Amino acid sequence: MKNVWVIKPGENSNRGIGIMVETKFANIVNEVQNGCQNGRTIILQKYISNPLLYKNRKFDIRCFSLVTSINGHIKAYFYKNGYIRTASKEYTLNQNQLHNKFIHLVNDAVQKHSEDYGKHETANKLSYADFQKFLSSQYAHLNINFERDILSQVQKIVTDTIRATFHLLDTSRRINSYELFGYDFMFDTEFRPYLIEVNSNPSLECSSSLLSKLFHDMLENTFTIAIDPLFPGPPGFTGRKAITGIDICPLNQFELIFDERTDGPDLLEKL
Repeated sequence: MKNVWVIKPGENSNRGIGIMVETKFANIVNEVQNGCQNGRTIILQKYISNPLLYKNRKFDIRCFSLVTSINGHIKAYFYKNGYIRTASKEYTLNQNQLHNKFIHLVNDAVQKHSEDYGKHETANKLSYADFQKFLSSQYAHLNINFERDILSQVQKIVTDTIRATFHLLDTSRRINSYELFGYDFMFDTEFRPYLIEVNSNPSLECSSSLLSKLFHDMLENTFTIAIDPLFPGPPGFTGRKAITGIDICPLNQFELIFDERTDGPDLLEKL
């Protein structure tokens, strides 16, 4: 089945709210018309009919970017770590299962209501390292390296999203601000990447030890880049470790992918 579409609201659409999978043209038209009549934006996305699967189940890749605006100067960073979100049920495009969100939507807010949530992976989450083990086992003949062959494609697309929108991200040019964005990617069986959506308020719920460590390190890296330079401690202050007694300054995993001063002028001319 190839004529499958995802319908989602353009506003307040995080956590899987309002997302539908549909094949019938009349139903799609009806949803769009209802949304427009209620003053909402409706997004239609072509369903990826040949998704790359993890043990016969759908998954996506959640990764992050940080955008800072310091004195109106935009910079963007890509976080090198992230995680895999898996579905609870095996993948099928059977017409009778199209509305089963536990098959088609991997949002944690959806999956946590499944009776099989956590049955296969703790909190339906995988680390990049664990996913690499799967690739090495199932695709040994292709010699797929996650960082080289998958994450590099993801990072390029994230960079392109910043380059395409940097002039719209902080139009008021506030003195100092920052925002963390969550990106969702899928791959098909040919290992081609698809950007599903970008979330301006990504979930940071620590549903597993994997996420607890990842979010802790990422937020500390975020504060180190976006806040600490603006609020240096008093003379003799040695950082937050002096207060908590805990080493909370993990190795920085943010990589600079955009600097308005060097990348902006040429892009603005093209735009």
